[in-house]
Amino acid sequence: MPRSIRVTIFCEHNQDRREPVKSVYPDGIHGALAAAFPEDESFAVTIATQDMPEHGLTEEVLSNTDTLVWWSHLDNPIFDDAVAKRVCRHVVGRGMGFLVLHSSTFSKPWQWIMGIAYDAGLWGRFRTMPKGEKERLWLVNPGHPIADGIGPYVEIPRDEMYGEPMLIPEPDQTIFLGWWEGGEANRAGCVFFRGRGKIFMFTPGHEAFPIFYQPEIQKILRNAARYLAPSETINPGVFSGQYLDNTPLEDLSHRK
Repeated sequence: MPRSIRVTIFCEHNQDRREPVKSVYPDGIHGALAAAFPEDESFAVTIATQDMPEHGLTEEVLSNTDTLVWWSHLDNPIFDDAVAKRVCRHVVGRGMGFLVLHSSTFSKPWQWIMGIAYDAGLWGRFRTMPKGEKERLWLVNPGHPIADGIGPYVEIPRDEMYGEPMLIPEPDQTIFLGWWEGGEANRAGCVFFRGRGKIFMFTPGHEAFPIFYQPEIQKILRNAARYLAPSETINPGVFSGQYLDNTPLEDLSHRK
């Protein structure tokens, strides 16, 4: 039997401490995300929040993470640079999966791995209203493992509109397109390959709406965690400190 997929859920745990988000996610957004991953033989879940030492993302935690699920928003700019670099190294160098939710597209690890830098107003179009907008996630890649068990579309009663043009790198795979009742569309679920790592950008998840309780959304999260996790046969190389071992493969003694 294959071992459990080790999922670490990071949440900045800021807005969900107070209203109106607290009423929607009384156990925190990370609590709702954790509920998508039953701790049985399939998944082993660890929680990290921004107020923990090293944001809960120590070297030990990341070394024992197959897929990192990330939700952040207001505190993106004050996230510690050293921890962000550590996350990038584990994704690109070790092959840790990275599941980036909603406004986490403004987080340091996502932007650094993607090779971009932008403020919210430069990123693309978005619109938040008190009641939000209906969104349909149209499945455009039905054979993809992330889409396993998902119908032609998933309807989200209310979400924050993210619209094109979104200034993101061209995705390696597009799984979902979002349609909005205001008339916009967006690339709502995209896979990127960086180094040894796989990244899934999934735009639904505004904090004021109970999106992460939806069974279809939870299934997408589980599918993504499985798909993004590195294969047990992947060899990330031997690290010497923070760098790959640079021992020569041939005898270079004659060069001395």
